[in-house]
Amino acid sequence: MVEEYMLLANILIAEHLYNHCKGKTVLRAHPEIAEEKKTALTEFFGKVGLREIELNDNVSLSKTMEALKKREDAKEPKDRDYSKYEVVSRKLLTCFIAAKYLCINDLEPGMYRHFGLNFPLYTHFTSPIRRYADLLVHRLVTFTLLDAEKSRSEIERVNFSDLAE
Repeated sequence: MVEEYMLLANILIAEHLYNHCKGKTVLRAHPEIAEEKKTALTEFFGKVGLREIELNDNVSLSKTMEALKKREDAKEPKDRDYSKYEVVSRKLLTCFIAAKYLCINDLEPGMYRHFGLNFPLYTHFTSPIRRYADLLVHRLVTFTLLDAEKSRSEIERVNFSDLAE
């Protein structure tokens, strides 16, 4: 439950920043799986009897992963075989491109969505790691909450793209 609330807090902060900071919003983005890797994954899943895994987009992938997990969860504990779910999860992880911080500037929405989590906007506000980009998010939130009218000029003075990178 804590994880769900942390994810929700990160989404809500990303939406808040998007509404108040526009192109200066610092997000955690995760690109989609490359097409050649999708092809290889589809081939692999077919060979191991997991043809139901859909890789068309993050929504279909998320739905098929949830369905696979629910099927396993519905079984009696002695009959559970989480190996299929684990195989798919681990195989997917080998094909993901690493998530990165970025400032959205004039990027198209598909360029700053978080594919792995299936969120259109996501940032690290609750991150225990506290990377510099996480601190930038906290500063942006502070700017927008302390003095909303003047925050725009403060935000415009800083090149958040370079800092996020």
